[in-house]
Amino acid sequence: MFKWPATPSARAGAHELADFAELTAWREGGVSALGLLRRLGRIGENDHSGGVAEDEEAEPAVEETCEELERRGRACGAVGGYPFEMDAAGNTLQVAGRDRNPGHDIYRYLLLATRLDMGRDREHAGIDGTLLFEKLSAEIARAYLGARAESLVFGTAAGGADFPGKVDDLCRRIGEGGGFARRDGVSPDRRDGKLDVVAWKPFSDGMEGKLIAFGQCKTGTGYKRPLAQLQPDSFCGKWMRSIPVLNPVRMFFVSESLSRRDWVGDGLDGGLVFDRCRIVDFCGGASGAVRDELAAWTEAAAGAAGLSGG
Repeated sequence: MFKWPATPSARAGAHELADFAELTAWREGGVSALGLLRRLGRIGENDHSGGVAEDEEAEPAVEETCEELERRGRACGAVGGYPFEMDAAGNTLQVAGRDRNPGHDIYRYLLLATRLDMGRDREHAGIDGTLLFEKLSAEIARAYLGARAESLVFGTAAGGADFPGKVDDLCRRIGEGGGFARRDGVSPDRRDGKLDVVAWKPFSDGMEGKLIAFGQCKTGTGYKRPLAQLQPDSFCGKWMRSIPVLNPVRMFFVSESLSRRDWVGDGLDGGLVFDRCRIVDFCGGASGAVRDELAAWTEAAAGAAGLSGG
């Protein structure tokens, strides 16, 4: 999995090539699919071909990459949140209009949060990009659950109260769980259980028994291993005095635009998956404060990465 400004490997699939195409178009204003593959050394150019690829195997790669780019435009939803567009001929990716669509800022942020090294390059404009992803994910989860839903960032990266205090606060706010429990035989190590965000949809009666969602967040490209780490029933059984009436739904938020090839398997392992396009699809639920942080982080990170501020 490549990290910008490196290039994808010779075995990279369409979703990686599409990311590289987007970053290249962002930097240069536009890039053709064939031109992209030439940059990667995937095809040559015959002096007599007028730019036609010599390698017959390049045609499927071009077609799959263009299809992935077009799919992303549709998957980002009716809000027009995809910040790129194909030209009339359907073979050149270019930057979309600069209309300050909030979805554009969010998509660019997620693209950078995938292809930069978020271990060493996570802080820009004084903002931690990984914690920002948790904030965004909490608001997207709330937007997805709909009217009257609430959410919070639980992950230990957010700081604040100690772990028992966080569990007490969570139980109080969702109206279930009874507070933090100390149990013999349960190791205190890594007590967050990979729980990063929580969303729920309360009733006016304040009674137990409601839709609750536990979410895990992952920037970068190494999302496969964490997919099944969050287990809501285990978390509640270890750290709450009582189990919620309904077992919380698992959500998995990832900055990457996931491969269609692995989509079903990723969902079976991770629960309800929100990849880059699904997050943008519900970006209308992001608050102005989070949008401002996203825009500031993205502008600074893009500048450092040799891209335009967009």
